[in-house]
Amino acid sequence: MEKTGSGFYIIDAFSLRQTSKKPFHLEKRFLRNNNSLDNTNTTSLEEAEVKREALLEAKRQKLKHKFLAVQKAVKEVEARKESQRLLFWESLQVAELKRNNRIEQRRAQSKELVERAKIVARQNLLRYEAEQERLRNALENRLKQSNARILITGTAAASDAGATDNRRIKKRKQQGPLVDKRYNQHYYYTERHQPQQQRQQQNQKQEEDKNEEACSKNDKNKGIKKRKITWSELISIFHKLGLPMFSMPETWLQFNHLGRLLRNKRVIQVISKILNVVLNVIDKDGRKRSRVLLSAYMMTMCPCEVFQNVHGSEEQQLLASAKKVLQHFEEIVQSQENQPNLATKLAFEQCWNGYYALFESWKSNDMTQLVANMSAYCMELMRLKETLGKQGDNDGVNEQLDQQIVQVKERIHAVGGASALEHLAEAEQALHQSYPQQDAARTPSPGPSSVPPSPTPRPERSCAHEEEPPSISAEQLNRLLGGYAPVSGITNQQLAHEIILDPDFKLQRASTDEDPKTLEQQVRKIATQAFFDAVEEDIKNGSPEKSLPPLMNDVRQRLLGLVRSGSGIHTQIKETMDIPLIEQQTKQKIFDLDEKLQYVIQVMRQICAPVRDEAIKAIGDMDNNVHQLRAILEMLDNMAVDLGNFRLRSLRPHLIPVAVEYEQSKFAESLSQGQVGLAKTRAWLQQAKKKLADVANERNPENVPTRNDNHPSNNPNTVFEEAFISLLISPEMISPSWCPETILLDVERITQYQNELQSITIVAALVMLAKNFGHVGDLNVLAAKLFIMLEDGNTTIDNLALEIERNVCIIDEQRRPMIRAMVNKTVSHSDTVYSLLMRRVASVVRTQLNAGKFATREVLTSYGLECVRKPLEQLCVRVMILGRHHFQVYSQWYNDILVNDDNNN
Repeated sequence: MEKTGSGFYIIDAFSLRQTSKKPFHLEKRFLRNNNSLDNTNTTSLEEAEVKREALLEAKRQKLKHKFLAVQKAVKEVEARKESQRLLFWESLQVAELKRNNRIEQRRAQSKELVERAKIVARQNLLRYEAEQERLRNALENRLKQSNARILITGTAAASDAGATDNRRIKKRKQQGPLVDKRYNQHYYYTERHQPQQQRQQQNQKQEEDKNEEACSKNDKNKGIKKRKITWSELISIFHKLGLPMFSMPETWLQFNHLGRLLRNKRVIQVISKILNVVLNVIDKDGRKRSRVLLSAYMMTMCPCEVFQNVHGSEEQQLLASAKKVLQHFEEIVQSQENQPNLATKLAFEQCWNGYYALFESWKSNDMTQLVANMSAYCMELMRLKETLGKQGDNDGVNEQLDQQIVQVKERIHAVGGASALEHLAEAEQALHQSYPQQDAARTPSPGPSSVPPSPTPRPERSCAHEEEPPSISAEQLNRLLGGYAPVSGITNQQLAHEIILDPDFKLQRASTDEDPKTLEQQVRKIATQAFFDAVEEDIKNGSPEKSLPPLMNDVRQRLLGLVRSGSGIHTQIKETMDIPLIEQQTKQKIFDLDEKLQYVIQVMRQICAPVRDEAIKAIGDMDNNVHQLRAILEMLDNMAVDLGNFRLRSLRPHLIPVAVEYEQSKFAESLSQGQVGLAKTRAWLQQAKKKLADVANERNPENVPTRNDNHPSNNPNTVFEEAFISLLISPEMISPSWCPETILLDVERITQYQNELQSITIVAALVMLAKNFGHVGDLNVLAAKLFIMLEDGNTTIDNLALEIERNVCIIDEQRRPMIRAMVNKTVSHSDTVYSLLMRRVASVVRTQLNAGKFATREVLTSYGLECVRKPLEQLCVRVMILGRHHFQVYSQWYNDILVNDDNNN
């Protein structure tokens, strides 16, 4: 190392050199001459220029694409605005069209109202003129009568004046001057202190009394009788009454005005006199006939207010007869003759007799209905009286109730006569006999045989009274139900079960021959037809003694079964339908089948429900006796079903408290007799218990120990709910061959619930599908349409797909096959969406069954079930009622099965 003059040190580094251990050619890469550097710089500039041009070209293309996209967006916006403008213009046109139509409708209505107002004004003017004319004529008549009375009283007063004055002078002379003085003082005092107006009234009254006394004296002395009104004067008085003319509808009045006019005593009196002349009768029923004729005015001019069913056959017949009577009556009063001719009177009398008979028949029906309603009201008052007597709240109330009962009975007697009171007394006696002997104050609901069936059955008593229904034993209940089971073709236990679970349950005939579907029904129809053909052949051959007596006995027994034993009509049927007498008459060939059948039809018309009136009338119009007899037997079967349904409604309050005990006893009896077992029920519950245990184990993978009481599989109620829900959501339709023994009574009901659950799930899935495809309408409307389509057995997958396509905005036609495929997939039980929604529906049903509360709207919306809320809620309520009733009835057997299963494990 050497030191230089500048103070630096020089070190020899050659000895320190080391090789880089790299290939020799790498060094050549770094050893570049100046030429290569120049070439490199030139190449770099060219490349940079090329890259710049490429970058600029790319930016140009990008800007071009953006410009094209902006132009496209602008065109789309303009097209959208144009479509909105066209839509708005179409809406304006539609609104203008609707506005014009509405204006036209209002113009037409206003025109009609104006025309109606003109007609009413014309009618009022006519009535006003008629009223003025009537008042003018009445005033003239009064003036004439006053003049005649003055003439009569004038002659009498002149003859008696002299004798009266002489008697007064003699009397005063006998009494002396003291009497005259007192008389003068009294006269002066009264004249001095009595008001002038009062004196004038007294003087006028005294003068009128004198005139009337004079008239009466002259009439008695001279034997003057009241002058008889001639026919011309009677017709003149009639025209002044202002009654509307049947042939002139513009003179018809409204219901209220016409009613006030027809209730006028003067009108009734004049019409009565005219009818007496035309019909040649003079009796006390003249006013009644007058009111009957005036009722024809009400029927003709206001039929909707008079008749309940204007289009009924009986009402139409009565209305036609009323019009005919008014037409003939108008011809009589419009004639210019001094007396109505004989031909006109006979024609009117013939029409009058037919109209009067139809009117009385129609009136009797209303009277029967009115008597039935008043009888039912009277019975309710009696029950209320007994109820208040039991509760001890009868202070002062019993007297009012007694007064009301007496008033109602008086009205019943006035309308229905003594027979109606007899029926009411029988019903009242039966009501009191139905009370338990040990508690006389108890007020039960009317039993099946308390009151005979009426056209207006009494409603059940509400729960507002807070009274417990009377207890009834299982034996009594079994005996009562035994009378209805043969009619419906089901057992007593099934009948009681249906009455409890279905408040609207009605008995139905076991089978009908109108539309035979099974082989048994077809054979029954053929045999029935052959039997009645044989009966008709016997009647034609003159040997009815073989077939008619048994048939009449059958009719007799059915009629007796429809009325209460011991009643008047029961005795009448037994006496009239005397089978030994009928047998003798058929053997002697003197039996009148028409008469008996008409009597039977008459009795049926009395005891049937109003809904059967038309059918019974049709039976009465039949010409063939055999067909009539067959129709009577079928109608009696229907009436027996009607009576049974009415009595079952009355029996339901008695059955509810003992229903669980009754079904338990019947099921225990079936178990003891070996008719049913519990093997299927045990397997059903064990499967549900195992499922709950598996779910609990999945939720507890670490096997954390828990109390046995908290385990779901150890709770009988939870196990039953799981088993019950599994039946409802099962894709397989429930069948009596494999269902649990405790569910046998409700196989059809659970099948119906299964179908409803599947329909709800399918509709919810399809609505969700439509929503995903862009549904633009109301989802609730779509759901309602889908429910209606699913109720139709002919609906296919294509129909559902078409409905979804109609409610979905399809832009691309290639999506239609996709929608059909999705609909076909969605309605399948194996579809994921369907399974998910079915589990959610089951969760809602389980919540209702467990807690008794329906899911909230938020929960349904999150589940996708908002569109099926209403049918789902209705189904949940019915499932809850069925499930809780089942658990109450069969809980003891369910507990035994689960306890035994735990002990075995």
